[in-house]
Amino acid sequence: MNYQLEHVAIYCKDLNATIEFYEKFFAGQPTAIRKGDAGYAFCFMRIAGSPAIQLMESATGVGVHHYGFITDDIDQVRQEFQEKGATILRENRDAAGKLTTIFVKDPNGLEMEIRGPR
Repeated sequence: MNYQLEHVAIYCKDLNATIEFYEKFFAGQPTAIRKGDAGYAFCFMRIAGSPAIQLMESATGVGVHHYGFITDDIDQVRQEFQEKGATILRENRDAAGKLTTIFVKDPNGLEMEIRGPR
């Protein structure tokens, strides 16, 4: 199975100030800000040649929320993770019901997102 680190998601208290920081010091290029299903604002910050940083606005937390990988066969990954005893926290499916993403917990309690290619 192939895996590629795609992004690291961090909570930030002030989304606009955080965007400005990454633009100023790293020449980062943000995507448009949008609202997540849970109601928080977020964007992705692209920095030359690196996996993206997902900036997620939070009034209460700061720090790493999750990290995300892309794989070539999300259904197989789900099956293998279940067989090996991983805790699958949730699954996302598209409008047709096809599995697109799973979230699992790592040994440190951090969420890990694994998704198929878009």
